[in-house]
Amino acid sequence: MSEPALLEVRALDVHFPVRGPGLLPSRLTLRAIDQVSFDVRAGEVLGVVGESGCGKSTLSRALLKLIPATAGSVRLRGVELTTLPKAAMRPLRRSMQMIFQDPLASLDPRMTVGEIIAEPLKALLPGMERAEREQRVLRTMQHVGLLPAQINRYPHEFSGGQAQRIGIARALVVQPQLVVCDEPVSALDVSIKSQIINLLLDLRAEHGLTYIFVAHDLATVRHIADRVMVLYLGRVMEITDRDALYARPLHPYTRLLLSAVPIPDPALARRVGPTREELPSPLALPSGCAFRTRCPLADARCVAERPVLREIDGRYVACHHAEAAAA
Repeated sequence: MSEPALLEVRALDVHFPVRGPGLLPSRLTLRAIDQVSFDVRAGEVLGVVGESGCGKSTLSRALLKLIPATAGSVRLRGVELTTLPKAAMRPLRRSMQMIFQDPLASLDPRMTVGEIIAEPLKALLPGMERAEREQRVLRTMQHVGLLPAQINRYPHEFSGGQAQRIGIARALVVQPQLVVCDEPVSALDVSIKSQIINLLLDLRAEHGLTYIFVAHDLATVRHIADRVMVLYLGRVMEITDRDALYARPLHPYTRLLLSAVPIPDPALARRVGPTREELPSPLALPSGCAFRTRCPLADARCVAERPVLREIDGRYVACHHAEAAAA
């Protein structure tokens, strides 16, 4: 029996008005997130991958209502978040936390480690006694591999990996259900990356956490995700099980991302085709399929008709040629 959906996202849009060029500029619309739908089951890790500028960070912030959605639905255990008033949203912040990409930039340099980790407790659990709060901070520090003796030190005294452990502790101290990890290892060295990923996996097993893990490459996601969602210019291209995605990618964009990963299988490596163009401007998306200007399989139907996300062999893909790839 599959786990119930913890998070349900349906037809989510995040659009930004932008001034056009010229002396009398027109009003343009940047479609950062465009009709995105997916579920996250309790206890799983959903990887979200795509190149820079494809809307991954915007999606992360919209899910936690750090930026407003233009349209669509985001439900956490059945509670609609997009229309929830600010006062009603505040108690739910305990259930949804975020780990940011740059650990040092996300930590206040004027605060000690203890103050940084305790800050969410003060904001979201104001009735907690000081002694209990201090014990919670110390326990959380130990869970992420920080020493109690480091509680009065400042962020600049830590390495990047240690600073990210502080960021993880700050997210976990309120005992959330869902943690959105916005490229948490992209700024770290390779050896430190593996340590942080292993830490996140250990914390997931110990505390029953659910992750949305955002990354720009499939190599990183391979080690942590149960399922992978491929995002391109704010649109979902493919959602499937991690192993199925690596063994048999159905979308040409997924194959493009895999081409940046060392592939030991020559047969799979030959299936990765070249692209024709660079990433288009999100202010002037191509008609039909957003990926068609870079796709070696693009035809007239790709120009005229936007592919919908549909199920093929137990996975979801938005491509007119997906059946051929599946075969």
